Amino acid sequence: MPARERLRQLIDAEQQRLRQTVPPVHLAVPALLRERQQVPVPTEPDAITGLRTTHPGWNLALRLCLESLSGATPHSVSPADTTTGAWARTFMLACDQLMTAKVVLDHGESGFMSLVESQDGLFDAWIATKRLPAGWRELDDLAWWAAWLARQPRSGVPSGENLVRRMVFQPDYPEGITIGGCDPGLCREVLIRLIDRMLRAGDQCIVFGESALVASLAEELAAEPETIAAAFNGFVLDRENAAWHAAVPGFATPPLIRLDAGQVVADFHGLTGEPLLFLMQELRRKSSQEYHNTAYMREDVFRQDVYACFAHKRFVTSPGRIQLRRANGGLRTDIDAALFDRKTGTLALFELKSQDPFARSIAEEIRQRDNFLQANRQVSAVLDWLNQHGANDILNRIDTPTAKRFRVHKVYPFVLGRYRAHFHDGPPPDKRAAWGSWPQVLRLLDGEGRAGNTANPIASLFARLQKDPGIPHLTRDDLPRRISIGPAHLTVHASYAAMQERSTN
Repeated sequence: MPARERLRQLIDAEQQRLRQTVPPVHLAVPALLRERQQVPVPTEPDAITGLRTTHPGWNLALRLCLESLSGATPHSVSPADTTTGAWARTFMLACDQLMTAKVVLDHGESGFMSLVESQDGLFDAWIATKRLPAGWRELDDLAWWAAWLARQPRSGVPSGENLVRRMVFQPDYPEGITIGGCDPGLCREVLIRLIDRMLRAGDQCIVFGESALVASLAEELAAEPETIAAAFNGFVLDRENAAWHAAVPGFATPPLIRLDAGQVVADFHGLTGEPLLFLMQELRRKSSQEYHNTAYMREDVFRQDVYACFAHKRFVTSPGRIQLRRANGGLRTDIDAALFDRKTGTLALFELKSQDPFARSIAEEIRQRDNFLQANRQVSAVLDWLNQHGANDILNRIDTPTAKRFRVHKVYPFVLGRYRAHFHDGPPPDKRAAWGSWPQVLRLLDGEGRAGNTANPIASLFARLQKDPGIPHLTRDDLPRRISIGPAHLTVHASYAAMQERSTN
């Protein structure tokens, strides 16, 4: 049996064993929440998962707790152990190890790591390439955002509205859109009020009666309880969706966790961390077709987000796409967003790509890569068109009065992915353009979402994107690392040579 398949079986068996250790869920989940609060967040990305998180298995731990609700739940720990956190510490450690082992399996499939079984129950893995896994740069940008938000001064009394307004790297939708009967705009209003309740209580996790909470929110928002319930459910992790949200490690901690007996736990970390990313994934899970059919509507939001970075009156912007046609009138390509700086004569042209934040499988990652790198052809088509027709034709389409008074002196093409922009394989990105993700752009603008007062903001952002190294350094100081999967063990080495050296000593 191949080593990967054998390790996968051991992981599944250990998950099943852990389910049998879960105490009553109304004790287990709060105990895990308390355990998580006691450990500081690492400052460096992990050499195996690429995460700056203490608990990569957090969503997995919640999944196993919620799945233990089915059938009789043996209690191999006492309530006293749960109260003191002994069970929670042991369980959380086991889930972290399991999720790390799952990541090693994915690395084996992608080629980042190689895996062998040296003897029964003993596995060795090693980093097989210098190319970092796709998505790690985006993970680091999300970690930067979390740190940036945490250190922002909060003048006066913090509020849910202020905290949600700061979530500018998370998804937004145009007004009036619904996906599967859920209104994302109403979801934001529900989120604001949930955060306000947590702030007033001054606690990190609170258990609410679900029906009473929904009724109270409906009254505050002057909406039907059924409508509020649909928005409320967009933030809820329960037995039905726990496996879906646990598939990607360290991503989008659930804001609300549904227990038995009509109760929900509100987690302040989940409510203020990446709640809108959780909502995005939940909408995709529940209404996949509608979610994908409305993707084009998110492009206008993305366009306006880009323009908001250049909000000074010196800039003029295109209200929508600009179509570029062939001599026979056929469509050749289009420009998703364009802005012109009257002070410097620079023109920025943007190709905007909207993808999910992280792939759920290697096959999905390949689809995301291929879709994003199709922008190579679009960049080439736009630049060829400009060589034939000139950039002032574009300026005339953006704003005719401006085109009569100004001329374009320099064109800067950008390709921006809403969440994904860096892949370790596939055709290389066209070097004539600056490529990056939206969180990366905001990080380079130091979180303020404004291009600043530099002499040439467009040229400055272009140069910074092209020079940005992403993750500056990935430490391997904590390798080799031994991971326990029940009775089995997996040792991860920094390289094949390091594994050989260790085996001979």
